[in-house]
Amino acid sequence: MLLKLFVHRHYTTSATFLTKDSQVIHLCRTSLLSQAINLLNTTQKISKKPIIYATLIQTSTRTHSFNNGLQFHAHVIKTGLETDRFVGNSLLALYFKLGSNFLDTRRFFDEMIYKDVVAWTSMITGYVRVGDAEMSLRMYLDMVELGFEPNGYTLSAVIKACSEIGKLKLGRGFHGVVVTRGYEGNNVIVSALVDMYGKNCDLGSAVKVFDELPEPDAVCWTSVISALTRNELHDEALGLFYTMHRRYGLAPDLFTFGSVVNALGNSGRLRQGREVHAKIVTSGLCGNVVVDSSLVDMYAKCGVVDESRSVFDRMDKRNSVSWCALMGGYCQTGEFHTVIELFRMMGEVDLYSFGTVLRACAGLAALQSGKEVHCQYLRKGGWSDVIVDSALVDLYAKCGFDNYAYVVFCQMKVRNSVTWNSMISGFAQNGKGAEAIVVFEEMITEGVKPDYISFIAVLFACSHCGMVDEGRKYFLSMINQYGIKAHIEHYSCMVDLLGRVGEVEEAESLILGAEFRNDASLWAALLGACTSSTNPSVAERIAKKMMELNPDYHLSYVLLANVYRAVGRWADALEIRRQMQEKRVNKITGKSWI
Repeated sequence: MLLKLFVHRHYTTSATFLTKDSQVIHLCRTSLLSQAINLLNTTQKISKKPIIYATLIQTSTRTHSFNNGLQFHAHVIKTGLETDRFVGNSLLALYFKLGSNFLDTRRFFDEMIYKDVVAWTSMITGYVRVGDAEMSLRMYLDMVELGFEPNGYTLSAVIKACSEIGKLKLGRGFHGVVVTRGYEGNNVIVSALVDMYGKNCDLGSAVKVFDELPEPDAVCWTSVISALTRNELHDEALGLFYTMHRRYGLAPDLFTFGSVVNALGNSGRLRQGREVHAKIVTSGLCGNVVVDSSLVDMYAKCGVVDESRSVFDRMDKRNSVSWCALMGGYCQTGEFHTVIELFRMMGEVDLYSFGTVLRACAGLAALQSGKEVHCQYLRKGGWSDVIVDSALVDLYAKCGFDNYAYVVFCQMKVRNSVTWNSMISGFAQNGKGAEAIVVFEEMITEGVKPDYISFIAVLFACSHCGMVDEGRKYFLSMINQYGIKAHIEHYSCMVDLLGRVGEVEEAESLILGAEFRNDASLWAALLGACTSSTNPSVAERIAKKMMELNPDYHLSYVLLANVYRAVGRWADALEIRRQMQEKRVNKITGKSWI
């Protein structure tokens, strides 16, 4: 009897504690945190086992119960379990995933007594997530110096850090570490490598890494499709998508569809875009903000803004990408007023939206609206984004304030070809050919290679300022030095330039030597120069050529009739007038805004 009492007194209580611990763990594993807390509240003495607190903290993280996690942290400190490595890593994950301020996470990490590779990896990943890739790499170096060996998750994080800040050489070094440690078959790491090479324009390495993977999963396929899309190889990206889906039977996720829809939009494949849209709907992914934003962008780039707006209006949740995609579509079709209205409807604006609305203001020459957007941009701490600053240069130049445009241009720390072209065009359009040429020469001096738009701008400047020798020089250097094929816009500028100074025959010879020799717009430009030509035979030849290419163009008949009258060929002048009447070519009445 005494033995039974002894067993009952000393073992029943222990069994009760064990049962409640098991129940708490079971409730946590099924994410029933509130029930687990209620069970703990009925217990007079809470177990001090690290696994109990670690499980409770992990459940708080999983259920986004940050306040409960903080309370468990306080209990951990009271029980002296903060030195336990398992509990410490669980608390670090809590602060890392749910904390509003990453400095709190770093403070907790610094106070940890025992740090293992899991803790270090959490911090490295955390810095990548908050956009501080440089600090992520410094944390990695500190970890290695302390003798910790990186695991697969660590390497994946630092490779992503290299991808974010464009450190391709360092990324290749980490690729070597991956190979030497035998992680080249790890799908997570391979996906990060493909993404890094793709973002840094080393597409050959990205495809090679992917091809060497024995069994790539859907994430790896998505990474290589995204890399191809990012490098504008849209046909290849679509081919891989169909191979992944049809041959290997892998189900695309929302990121796969996002990349594919982007490729379809950039290549203007509306029919296939609609097919993929239907596939998205049947896959149950319609309603996801990432996928829907890609669809808005795809329809906008394909020129069907109504369908783009339809997808946009059905979205329950919209982000800045959705708004910017729709505004970009309206901007592309010239509906600039709608762009400005949408911008005013946006809640939170980002830098890309500023660039889009400024292009719309430039298209309308709406200086006041443009200044308002400029002020809003400055209030948000702007003045460092090359896209927005280039749009500001273009806006002020098109509104006739080239001096304002030049101030913005000079204050820019980074300039791309769009910036330079906008400034050159701005000076040219405002009659400042010499300044346009100075900026063009400065661009070349700084090592920026001019493109075909740059030469249109500088030839336009030469044309409107009568700089014949400079125009000839730039036209030849474009073809011979930079290997840029002359487009019809370049020929139009040269014809206009030569025609303005009376070099009509040289302009005619230039047209006859071009592949656009039968383009009516070039002969029309030359025809205008013939009004002041002193050579009637040249004017007659050009007018007849223009009548041959465009029989309904009334100025050809008028000019030719005037040429005949000027040399006393009255009968021929009357014949031209008779032909106009027979062909029912009407002279358009002049109009004035005054």
